[in-house]
Amino acid sequence: MAAEIGRPRRGRTYIIVGTVLAVLAFATAAGVASLPLLFSNSPIGTKVVVARTPINARTKIQAADLMMSVVNPVPPQSFTDINAVAGKGARVDIPAGAPVTANLIAQSPDLLSSSDVTYLPIPSGFVAVTIPTSEQVGVGGYVQLGDRITVLATVNTNIFGINPGSPVVRTVFRNLDVIRVGPASTSSGASQVTSSLTVLMTACDSEYMFWFLNNAVLKYTLESFRDYEQTPNQPDPACPSLTAAGGAGPREVDKKWKFTTP
Repeated sequence: MAAEIGRPRRGRTYIIVGTVLAVLAFATAAGVASLPLLFSNSPIGTKVVVARTPINARTKIQAADLMMSVVNPVPPQSFTDINAVAGKGARVDIPAGAPVTANLIAQSPDLLSSSDVTYLPIPSGFVAVTIPTSEQVGVGGYVQLGDRITVLATVNTNIFGINPGSPVVRTVFRNLDVIRVGPASTSSGASQVTSSLTVLMTACDSEYMFWFLNNAVLKYTLESFRDYEQTPNQPDPACPSLTAAGGAGPREVDKKWKFTTP
């Protein structure tokens, strides 16, 4: 009788132990399967194009300004190829790390010459100056929005009282930031050689620029993007305000650039 009672009890014990072992085995298998997700360094999501560094409005976006980063959820109108964004124009300021989406860019930097933004990006203490250009003067029309140019001036020294005078060439401005190409327009026709460039400079330099426009022959050279300096975000200590400009004439020009010095 005691043997008959012991057998059912042992059977129940086996069932309980077997169930516990099965649960432990399932939990162990699930834990092992989830280890790659728990310890993975790669976040889950889709890699899209984001800004590597802050991108200013109305500038041409370079490939170096961009990188691929995982974003989850993926924002609408995002890009999965840097080449699809490089060369386009930023309509607004794009912070570093922010996804670059189609609504933030213009398909061509030239289109930013329209009214995408109601103001020009002029830092405090600086002014925008429009200078004439053409195919021969402006590097065949290759100067585009966001480029940097160097200005060379040919001046006859007789304007400084030298007799007889002779033409002298000097590099008078470097790293001028082109913030607009051509006149303001609401159309986006085919690209063509424009008649003007709008550049960023201090109020003091703008007086010298207008002196050269009136008294010299100017030519522009296009700088390599590897030589571009940072766009100024604060006043220039040499000309900190618009009232710092003190006028420009032959004496000031010759003193600054030494046209009459051999």
